[in-house]
Amino acid sequence: MEKSWKQEPSREIIFQKRCFQDYYLKSVVDPPFRFARREWGFFPFGGKMMFRHISFQRSEEMRRFFRDIVPMHSYYSVAYYEEPALKPMGDKFKTWMGSDLIFDLDADHLQDADTMTFEEQLAQVKREVRDLLFDFILGDLGLPPEHTYLHFSGGRGYHIHVRAPEVLQMNSRDRRAVVDYITGKGIKFEALFPEIVTDVNIKYGSAKTERDFRDRSYGGWVRKIYEGKDKMIDQLCERETKKDKIRYLLDISRSKKLDIKDKKCESIVDDLFSDGDGKTYQRMKDKDTFRLTASKRMDNDFIKLAATFSSIDLKGETDEPVTTDIKRLIRVPSSLHGKTGLKVLVLDPYKLDEFDPLRDAIALPSDEVEVNITEPFKIRMNDIDHDLEQGKTVVPKYLAYLLIGRKKATLF
Repeated sequence: MEKSWKQEPSREIIFQKRCFQDYYLKSVVDPPFRFARREWGFFPFGGKMMFRHISFQRSEEMRRFFRDIVPMHSYYSVAYYEEPALKPMGDKFKTWMGSDLIFDLDADHLQDADTMTFEEQLAQVKREVRDLLFDFILGDLGLPPEHTYLHFSGGRGYHIHVRAPEVLQMNSRDRRAVVDYITGKGIKFEALFPEIVTDVNIKYGSAKTERDFRDRSYGGWVRKIYEGKDKMIDQLCERETKKDKIRYLLDISRSKKLDIKDKKCESIVDDLFSDGDGKTYQRMKDKDTFRLTASKRMDNDFIKLAATFSSIDLKGETDEPVTTDIKRLIRVPSSLHGKTGLKVLVLDPYKLDEFDPLRDAIALPSDEVEVNITEPFKIRMNDIDHDLEQGKTVVPKYLAYLLIGRKKATLF
């Protein structure tokens, strides 16, 4: 008798697929803008390979695919093609017509993500996407709000889609320049706060200069660096000991790869909290300046650290900036996220503060499911607090899916 090497799906995979099947039988997946010009890709339940180079010409054809195939993860291209199903990719790209400009913020980039709960990660990413959207995209970059769309990813992050005509033909290099501005790459203190001549001695051919500490109303990265300075000083004030303050700066340096070492961090802490009357930090908060005394200012390492509080990490699911990739696949709105069971949603940016993904993105029913909790887990979901101890328990189906997807439980 021949052995079958085909691995049967686990009970958990069968459960997850049935959840999605019930959803797609009852719910309509909205076709994205110009969906017939986009490439589609899908991960099946229990599979490790994406099936892509798929296209749909009619919305009912797309919806039937979801009902019949029941994908675990669903994506469409940010690019538009004359022949979106053509392969290989090189041939397809010859028919490229343009790409949406995409920004992806996910909890993976958070400095202390490993120490945060799932809810804390979601809350922090929401704060950062608000800054990215209103401060950078609609603010500094001036992209039109009528062509800018905010999506909850269904997982731990958000996607911002810009479909303005002026961005569609931008190549990867142009998009890289956008990323560099948002992340603060190449920011130069000397250019933002230039030396200006204050006095000229004609007799001796000499001149006095001083640093122009422009007011934050100057805007752009001048304002952002001042705001970052204030936030960083506030964080340092919360650390009780000098050692804790130094460690905090070192953590920032390491996470941002600034290469600012122990002695420099100690020198910065001394300048702010120890030297002189020990109130330098307060003066620097009260006034827009980086000057320690009449003759001495903070050096550029302090400015680099301060700037990190206003820069934003743009990292996608592969730890690679999504914005520069004009062939990227992005999650389909109104599809379900395979790891959480939550719905990918198009949001009103001006109602972001009211949005609770663990309430508003729930798409699965509340039928009770018996699960075995593998480790204690706390979460507030659908406005209900769940304090789950290890072992057998009963939870709503939407929570059972999330627990199984995050490897916190198995079916009992």
